Amino acid sequence: MTSHLTATSTSEHSDERVALTVNGIAVTVRNDHPHLLAALREELDITSPKDGCSPTGQCGCCTVLVDGKAIVSCQQSLEKVSGAQITTLEGVSQTERDAFANAFAACGGLQCGFCIPGIVVRAKAQIDKKGADLKREDMARHLGAHLCRCTGYVKILDAIETVAKSQTREMITTGGLGVRVMKLEAEALALGDRGYIDDMRVNGMLHAALVFTEHARADVLGIDVSAALNQPGVKAVFTAADIPGELMMGIIYKDWPVMIPVGGRTSYAGDVLAIVVADSRMNSRNATAAVKVTYNPLSPITNARKAIETNDLAVWKTETNILSKSMYKRGDCDTAIASSAFIAREKFVTQRIEHAFLEPESTLAVPDFSSGSKRLHVYSGGQGVWDDRNDIARMLAIDNSQITVTLVTNGGAFGGKEDMSNQAHASLAAWLLDLPVKCTLTREESFLMHAKRHPIEMDYELACDKNGKLTALRVRAIGDSGAYASVGMKVLERMAGHASGPYQVANIDVEAIAARTNNPVCGAFRGFGANQAQFAMEGVLDRLAEKVGISGWEIRSRNVIKPGMVWGPGQIMDDGCLGAELC
Repeated sequence: MTSHLTATSTSEHSDERVALTVNGIAVTVRNDHPHLLAALREELDITSPKDGCSPTGQCGCCTVLVDGKAIVSCQQSLEKVSGAQITTLEGVSQTERDAFANAFAACGGLQCGFCIPGIVVRAKAQIDKKGADLKREDMARHLGAHLCRCTGYVKILDAIETVAKSQTREMITTGGLGVRVMKLEAEALALGDRGYIDDMRVNGMLHAALVFTEHARADVLGIDVSAALNQPGVKAVFTAADIPGELMMGIIYKDWPVMIPVGGRTSYAGDVLAIVVADSRMNSRNATAAVKVTYNPLSPITNARKAIETNDLAVWKTETNILSKSMYKRGDCDTAIASSAFIAREKFVTQRIEHAFLEPESTLAVPDFSSGSKRLHVYSGGQGVWDDRNDIARMLAIDNSQITVTLVTNGGAFGGKEDMSNQAHASLAAWLLDLPVKCTLTREESFLMHAKRHPIEMDYELACDKNGKLTALRVRAIGDSGAYASVGMKVLERMAGHASGPYQVANIDVEAIAARTNNPVCGAFRGFGANQAQFAMEGVLDRLAEKVGISGWEIRSRNVIKPGMVWGPGQIMDDGCLGAELC
């Protein structure tokens, strides 16, 4: 992104401003920024340092050079860096920029790219000190300050080594099947020049911050926004009462409220109660504390098994705590187990898992009057722009044709951005104000709001004959799907379908329940329920092998699925299953 960096007199308002030298230019910035990163991004529009977790300093995405040393900028107060020389990738020589961009592109050293600019800064600091003598293992140690969620570090180290040794690698941009080609936009991503949504700036843009519930399960008795409206820079505060159309959204079931209204009930810690819109990110965030909410707190239902046994509804506007049941049977499981030589029984429990994509969710919504009628252009980092469009249109009570949703390739998702997060809130504010509005979540808010991988409790009963040939499998599973549906029913359906793993079992009886609780919503994550099932099936298979007295490899070899066999829920396998035996 292009920064708007200009020299500012250090004598004017010197008691209210902090003097720095940024990329060789003397500047001053306001002294009220929470950290150096905010001053760079929000006041100076320098966007190569990315904000993945401020102010915790855990991800390394915001690394810059402070007096030549690689420093995580969200951990640096302006008082601490006053008078310092700050260098970001925008201020690095073109020769160095080209070297890093080409190396990371040619080596395949990036995927989403969000973490790479910070890594490049740290690599530059080390190369400046050690040059071609920089050892790979030393650089690897320094990368401990950086999280990379999607690429892994091998190719990153390849790219850094290429630059350190002044090598040149061929960049292949076109090719057929099996040819390794350079990632689209790889060079710009490596340098932080290809902007993500939070890097985008448009004229007249306002900033939205969300007011989250203080209780995972509570009746909302009142929402008082009057004090928030009087906070500095605040332009508007919106609640569910301001939604002109439908309140509920969702990929499959429309059960996820955009906001909880007065008279409604919160169902998880990520529920939103209000949107504060202000002239700056800091002002909108500061004003959220002035929104006063009156609650009647209720005991949250957090145990999935207890949830399906009680008549007390966990989630507002639902009729049961059972989201779905996925069941199938083949053969006679009871008889087969009773006549089997060996039986293994075990309970397997997986945990809820956070995707930990490095870019927190961000949405920019821009009203458009250029066609003579009012339209809305939404820039989304989600994984389903058509679903985004349809739900936003329902919320605003307008036709789908009045909304364009553009996918801005995001800084990681892995299934965690399939559901809408703040797209609806930014769109509502922009539509009602007729002004561009951007809403970006903090890392903590992201943790609260988006869906996770399902924790599933799985009871497995697996039997075989005296030779280790599987005879029967019975599975009973309960998955904690959290408050709202997301794609939870499909995840448990997939878990049930893959319950037997890549093995042939003649008799099978599977039931998998997705339960609603007041825990975080669970939905899509790579593997989509199959991971949990494989963990359980492979574990119980090892236990059965011990009982038979054969190795884990042997029992797998004797039972692996092959073409022509009937698998799991009843599919007849073709040559596509040959990979299971090769593994």
